Amino acid sequence: MTAGRRAILLAVMTSTVAFGYGATAAARVDATPAQQGAATSRPPARDTSARPQDQLQAPTARITGRVLASDNGRPVKRARVSINAAELGGGRGTLTDDAGSFDFTELPAGRYTITASKSGFVSLSYGQRRPLQAGTPLQLADGQQLRNVDFQLPRGSAIAGRVLDEDGEPMPGVSVRVMRYQYLQGDRRLVGAGGGQTDDKGQYRVWGLMPGDYYVNATARPALPGGPMAFNGRGGGGRGGPAAFGRGGSTAGADSETMNYAPTYYPGTASVNDAKAITVGLSQELLDINFGMQLVRTSRVSGRVTNPDGSPVTNGQINMTLDVGRGGNQIGATLGGRIMWDGSFSISNVAPGRYLLRARGNDSAAPQFAVVPVTVNGADVNDLSLALAVGARLAGTVVFPSAATDPPDASQFRITAPSTDAASFGPQSNARLDKDFKFVLDGVPAGSHFIRSAGNARGWTLKSVSIGGRDVTDVPIELRSGDTVGNITITFTDKVNEINGTIVDDQGRPASEYTVLAFSTDASLWRPQSRQIATARPDQTGQYRIRTLPSGEYYVVTVDPAEQGEWFEPAYLEEHRAGAFRVTLAEGDVKTQDFKIRQ
Repeated sequence: MTAGRRAILLAVMTSTVAFGYGATAAARVDATPAQQGAATSRPPARDTSARPQDQLQAPTARITGRVLASDNGRPVKRARVSINAAELGGGRGTLTDDAGSFDFTELPAGRYTITASKSGFVSLSYGQRRPLQAGTPLQLADGQQLRNVDFQLPRGSAIAGRVLDEDGEPMPGVSVRVMRYQYLQGDRRLVGAGGGQTDDKGQYRVWGLMPGDYYVNATARPALPGGPMAFNGRGGGGRGGPAAFGRGGSTAGADSETMNYAPTYYPGTASVNDAKAITVGLSQELLDINFGMQLVRTSRVSGRVTNPDGSPVTNGQINMTLDVGRGGNQIGATLGGRIMWDGSFSISNVAPGRYLLRARGNDSAAPQFAVVPVTVNGADVNDLSLALAVGARLAGTVVFPSAATDPPDASQFRITAPSTDAASFGPQSNARLDKDFKFVLDGVPAGSHFIRSAGNARGWTLKSVSIGGRDVTDVPIELRSGDTVGNITITFTDKVNEINGTIVDDQGRPASEYTVLAFSTDASLWRPQSRQIATARPDQTGQYRIRTLPSGEYYVVTVDPAEQGEWFEPAYLEEHRAGAFRVTLAEGDVKTQDFKIRQ
C-alpha cells in the first residue's frame, strides 16, 4: 500500500453504544460454527424502511449526545449535528448548546446515520475511524432512548506556505487549491478539499483538512495586455503592478510573445504527474509548503460553436481539460466558460499541452455536444470550429412483472444513462415515465453508457435491461451522435435480495468497526459502477444488511478499508477473495452470513 493510501485512524468518538474500535485489519475472520461452508437462510429481517408510520400516535424514540473537542475534551458549542434515515424524509439538524449537547426527539424507528461538523474541525459521521469512511449506523427501535451518542471532533489540519515567482519574489493574489484523491462513481480522482488566496507576502493557508495525502496547486490570474508577463520580441518588459507596461511605457507589439504562469503544482512543476504528495496527520499544521510558479509561453484558444443546422450557439458552455485518459481529473487543468451570443468563445492563458475541448449547447430542449482534441505549443490557436451534434435518444418501457394488481407510482422512477467516462461534461439527463410506463431519454452524449434507474423507487430494484431481447444490464452500450435506440425494456422487481448477519469478536461483543464487502465471483464485473459490488457497516449491535444486489454468486468478507471506495479496485478484491465465503442469491433470497473476528 502506498503512502497515499495508508490507514489513518481518527480518534472520533466515545459512546456506550460503540464497541471494538481497537481492532485491526490483520484480525483473522471466522464464520461461527453454524455458518461454516455455505451461508444459511433465515426469515427476512424486518424492513423498517417499508413499514408505514403510525399516524395516530407521534413516535417517541430519542437520540442524545454531546460533541467535544478531541484535543482538550471541551464542549463544542454550536456544532451542527444532522441525522438521516429512510423513515425521516429530508433528515433533521440541530446546533449543540453551550454544553455541546444535542437532543433529537420524536424519532420513528429506523436505521440512522449521524454527522457532526463545525468550521475549523474535521466533520465526522458517528463511528467513523478514517477519512472519508462511512460511519456506524444506529438501529433505533420504537420508543428507544439512545443516550451518550458522543463525538470527539478533531481539529482540522492545515497546509500553509508561500508562492514565489521565477525570481523568488512573493506572488500576491494567487489562487491556491488543495486536492486529494478519492473514489467517485468507482473511479479514483483528484477532488478539491479546500482553497485560498495568497496575501501581499505570497503567503497562503488552507485549513480544516482531514488527515491524508494532498496535492497543492497554484493558479495565477492572467496578466493584462502589455503587463509584466508580456514581453516583446526585442526584450524588455519591466516589472511592476498588474497594469504595468513594458520598458518605455509601450504595450507589446504585434510580434509579442505572451508569457504567463502555468498552473503549478508543489514542489514547482507544471505537470501533475511530477507533483509531490504532502502527507498531513491528524490536527497537524505544515507551515513551509513553499514553491515557485512556472513561467511559460501561454496561448489563446478561440473559435466558434454552431448548432447542427449551422446557426451560432447562443447558450452553452465550453471547457478545456488536459487529455490524460481515464481517471485523470487534474488540478487547475480545467479552463473555459460560457459561449457568447454569436457562438464565439475565447480561452486565454492556456499552457502548453494536449487538451480536450468540449462544447455543450443548450439552445434546444435536449443538450447537444462536440469534442475535439487540441494541442497547444505556445502559439495561439485561432478559428477553431466546433459543430454540435444532437445526442443519442433512448426509448423504451419499464415493466414490473412481480407487482400486485396496482402498479407502483410512475413518478418515483427516473431513467438515466451514466457515462463510463469520468470526464463527461455537464449534468446528466434523466427521463420520467409517462402513465403507460414508457420513457424517452434525449440528449445522451456520444460514448459508452450504462442504462440505469434514478429517483426514489423505494421497495423496487433494477432487475434487468434488454434491447430487442439482448441483455445489456451490465454491459456498456456504445452510442454515437444522433443514434436512436428503441425497444428497450427495463425490468424492476420488488423481490429484493439480501445478505444479513452479525459481526462479533471472540468474546461475542459486536465488532461494528468492520465493513462487510460482497462482490461477484465473476471477475469481469470488478469495475467502477458495478452493481455486483456492495458494502455495509454493521450497526451498534453488530448487525449488518446488504440489499439490492442482483441475483448471482458472491464472495462475502469483512474488511477494514483504508480508503472509502477502494473495493472497486480489482487488486483489492483479489486480495480478499481467498478468505471470503461464497453466497448464492436467487431472486428474493435472504441469506445470513455471520462473522467472528479473532483478535
